[in-house]
Amino acid sequence: MAGIDKAAIAFSIAIVAIGVGVAFSLGVAQDAGPSVSAPVVSKTVEPKTQTDPFADIANKVKEEAPAKPMKAGWDRLTSEQDPGVGHESHQLAIILAPSSNVYSGTLKYDASEPIQLVTLHGPLAAGEDAGQAIWSPDGETKFALTFVDPKNAKGEWEFAGNALAVHTMKTTPFIVDYKVDYTEKPVSDTVKTATTMSVQDPGIGHESHQLAVLLAPSSDVYSGILSYSASENIQLVSLRGPISADEKPAKTWTPDGETIFELTFVDPKNAMGSWEFKGNALAVHTMNTNPFTVSYSVSAITTAGQTVEIEDNITMEEDQKEETMMEESAGPTTHTVDIPVGTSVPGCEESNTCYIPANITINAGDTVNWVNIDSAAHTVTGGSPADGPSGVFDSSLIMAGAEFAFTFNDSGNYDYFCMVHPWMVGSVSVN
Repeated sequence: MAGIDKAAIAFSIAIVAIGVGVAFSLGVAQDAGPSVSAPVVSKTVEPKTQTDPFADIANKVKEEAPAKPMKAGWDRLTSEQDPGVGHESHQLAIILAPSSNVYSGTLKYDASEPIQLVTLHGPLAAGEDAGQAIWSPDGETKFALTFVDPKNAKGEWEFAGNALAVHTMKTTPFIVDYKVDYTEKPVSDTVKTATTMSVQDPGIGHESHQLAVLLAPSSDVYSGILSYSASENIQLVSLRGPISADEKPAKTWTPDGETIFELTFVDPKNAMGSWEFKGNALAVHTMNTNPFTVSYSVSAITTAGQTVEIEDNITMEEDQKEETMMEESAGPTTHTVDIPVGTSVPGCEESNTCYIPANITINAGDTVNWVNIDSAAHTVTGGSPADGPSGVFDSSLIMAGAEFAFTFNDSGNYDYFCMVHPWMVGSVSVN
């Protein structure tokens, strides 16, 4: 009985202790006032953009790397954002600022990355922007653009123009070391910046071709540099002569069957470029019946009383090209259409330069090859933005630097557009 009493007493004491503890806790809670939960702060977590995991390391290496020493007599530039309308995501380093005079010479360059080479021709008069590539700082003052992509960071370029620059299609600046040996001359009979439209070739056998004479036939010999920007791919022509009756050159051109010139005919397969030339006349040419527009800068000197030795390496590369020029060839031809820089931004539709040339005439069986020189992806899709794809041809996405070719076997008119950038339209007329 005593054991039971002791257990009961211990149990009672424990109950009392628990009760006192509970009461004490309640008292403390009452003294402290009502319980208030700490506010929860809500944070907006910005989504992380995926970046190159090595970008920071690469940038650090570039920043800490010692500057490359410049060669004696060279200069150095760091590029800035291209001020051209539609080129805001590009970089530009201006070497020779726009001038009313014509620069010509040789540019040597050594850049921190592959660059493109640029000369400008102009400013253009109203209505002269007719299919050739255009660059404008404000949308109103327009220059024709010669844009050459040698796909290298180091090299040389013979040029002519009212301005000279180097360029990339990137947002990050680049550094270029350069040396430019040039002359700057006012406009004259042999130094020109102009825009002209072609006319029917007056040469016998060339009646279905187009020709734009840049330096008229002369007894003096021209020598110099031509830079050009045309509305379609062109060929380059210089003439030597008139030649004597006992000369029998392999390639000739004549306006009347009696006055004979020796012909230099170069087909660079482009609409923009530069050419160092010699001859008694200078012209550009196509084998199409439709007129083309060409803007150009040419700086030449003349030498009286001399003739020019025509070198094999600047004449036609194949005898077949001469045969094609003298008479229309029945064989198929490949025509190149460029998708120029900046077309991913509206504006090219105003000058019809979203594709260059935007309108092209070919023969049945010919192939058109579209080359994307823009930094953005584009498509070449048969049809129109209003009516949608026609189903005749579709390139899907053409990435930067890639190409798409299509052979037109049936005559007719074929409109096309870019499904990504629907302001970009063009057409192919097939005879």
